[in-house]
Amino acid sequence: MPRSATIVAVKGFRDVLPEESRRWQALEEAAREVFAVYGFGEIRLPILERTELFARSVGETTDIVEKEMYSFADRDGTSLTLRPEATASVARAYLEGSLGHTDPQARLFYIGPMFRRERPQRGRYRQFYQIGAEVLGRDDPLADAELLLLLAHYLERVGAGEARLELNSLGDAACRPVYRERLRKFGERHLAVLCPDCHRRLERNPLRLLDCKVEACRRVMADAPVMRDSLCAACAAHLGQLRALLDQEGVPYVMNFRIVRGL
Repeated sequence: MPRSATIVAVKGFRDVLPEESRRWQALEEAAREVFAVYGFGEIRLPILERTELFARSVGETTDIVEKEMYSFADRDGTSLTLRPEATASVARAYLEGSLGHTDPQARLFYIGPMFRRERPQRGRYRQFYQIGAEVLGRDDPLADAELLLLLAHYLERVGAGEARLELNSLGDAACRPVYRERLRKFGERHLAVLCPDCHRRLERNPLRLLDCKVEACRRVMADAPVMRDSLCAACAAHLGQLRALLDQEGVPYVMNFRIVRGL
């Protein structure tokens, strides 16, 4: 770059100037107040993590790990990554900090930047910010309902109560493989129209077929089997109890059995 050239922000990254920053502060303060009502404590996480953490938790065959992470080798050869999401970091901190002994059912929230090398477009940047919450040490429907009720409370608080909540279940280690195999067989019958990425996903992670953005693939997958029909009895009961709790609390939602974001 010529010395006289103006240096600008890196593509996909941007500045948050004071006027906008004040609006962010209001959203963050509202979040902290809602989290306090529900008994959540704030956790502040490092921006850098070992790449292995995301490969193991998010999954080596996901688009996040394969295409979107900012990773580099440290001087000692350790592969490090700018965090693309925070759930894995929260779980690591929970284990590393022995919170399971001091707070077995920890309620934690975080606010901060994440990084993904996605294609920049209006409203989507490579450095983006998340407000998130995790309940650790529990896997019952009440914990799921608590998080969704908290979300609905927050959205109402900040004037976004019209946002639509879409709900799905991806089963568990017992029934998800059955569904994956059904998807794989479905995809094999439509290989001729699936994109090259979906050919690769078909063998490595068939669930990702449902999240392809290529129009031809989307048309094919509109007729694909859905997880609802492969749920085991335990997972079907879990989903039914969660829906009953949301209905009881008056939280509006719609079922969308094709949501697989992040897998």
